[in-house]
Amino acid sequence: MTTANASLLQAARAFLSGQSLTPAAQATLAAVTDDLDSWCERIAPPSAFQPIAPGCSGPDPIPGYPDAALYWHTPEAYHPDRPCRLFLFMHGGDTDTPNTAPLDNYIGPKAVMHPFLKNLPIIVAAPSAPPAPNGKRWNHPGAVDYLEAILDAATKKFNIDRERIIIGGHSMGGFGAYHLGQLLADKAAALWLSAGAWKLSDFRSLIGTAVYISHAKYDCAYAYRGAHKCPRHHDWCGTSFARAAHQLMLRDQVDHVYDEHDGGHGLFWEPAQMSLQRFLNWALLQKRQPFASRTALVTPRGTADPDLPERPFSRWLSIDRALPGEIAFDRINLTGPNVAWTIDELAAQSFFLDQQKRPGARLIAAIDGANHFAVTTENVAAFSIWLHPEMVDLNQPVTVNCNGRVLTAQPQPSLLTRLEGMRLRRDPASPYVAKISFDLEKP
Repeated sequence: MTTANASLLQAARAFLSGQSLTPAAQATLAAVTDDLDSWCERIAPPSAFQPIAPGCSGPDPIPGYPDAALYWHTPEAYHPDRPCRLFLFMHGGDTDTPNTAPLDNYIGPKAVMHPFLKNLPIIVAAPSAPPAPNGKRWNHPGAVDYLEAILDAATKKFNIDRERIIIGGHSMGGFGAYHLGQLLADKAAALWLSAGAWKLSDFRSLIGTAVYISHAKYDCAYAYRGAHKCPRHHDWCGTSFARAAHQLMLRDQVDHVYDEHDGGHGLFWEPAQMSLQRFLNWALLQKRQPFASRTALVTPRGTADPDLPERPFSRWLSIDRALPGEIAFDRINLTGPNVAWTIDELAAQSFFLDQQKRPGARLIAAIDGANHFAVTTENVAAFSIWLHPEMVDLNQPVTVNCNGRVLTAQPQPSLLTRLEGMRLRRDPASPYVAKISFDLEKP
């Protein structure tokens, strides 16, 4: 290896680790425009993975989270030389649910999901929920970083196919899936939103990622209360949350499956188990779509219950500078009795939708022709579109119709841009090799 190449690799690795580079080092990386996949393999050579015994294992520690526990289910078919699907599962429960819940209640040998997982060609990562003062433990500040730490741990321990990662959860974990799914949609092949709830959302954040909504028709019914003394409350995880999300996703053309089954809240009910099997069969067919022809970027985003984090990038969009101002989020409002002791009271539980404005910025974008994009913005001063040869011809100019204004730029692939995308997204598989940036405040 030449001294120049060694210096380039050193600079690239330093950049990916979060270090700042000198202008000269940045120029060196920007000058590399060919064979970028090969360069990335040299910068971060593929890991050698060790065999893992099939079945359940853990708890493993999670770096940076000393009070957390991470459990695994490894399929019989796993081989360290072959990339495998990953299902990142968020468990249900409440404030005082112990860290052993992922194993004891869901993926362990005697748990409800185990019969469906043991022959499935997918690795399951099941972390304990972060501590929080209420039962929405997956929705509090810091939950995004926590899930990204789980993904890092999984990809270091197993040979994970990053294009086939499923993120989902049930009950309290379903709350988290509605919330974190919007924030991490560009990392997922698909999302599973099971028996969850939400408060505010712009589900267009999910465009480009397949979604499976599963919810029990009798979630709040007295006869399906399980060990509870009274029926589950409508505002905990009533079916209205799923029905409203389904209605909004139809309106916004978000690719999804809506599975309202005839069971109760718990996954032990037979209709819920049948829905789980349908979801898993479907999940095996899904693959991440980094070049989706439609996408949206909303920041901050999530369910605002209680957190609404900033994340100014998703898929092939980034907001480089936002303007002060508010954007409208869809809001669910529950109606009818909160506790249904009779079937008539259950039938009276419903909802209506309106909107609430919160500070934020939004981009809605589509590839609507050869080297042509249509973009609408709200409270955006500057933005970038990240590109790949599967999206456009990089040898030709790209035209963007933005709010009726026609913008044109010539993309230039470079190793620096590829690395910028990997670092921004904390994703070594980020494929974008060029970007075009626009400052809307300039004439």
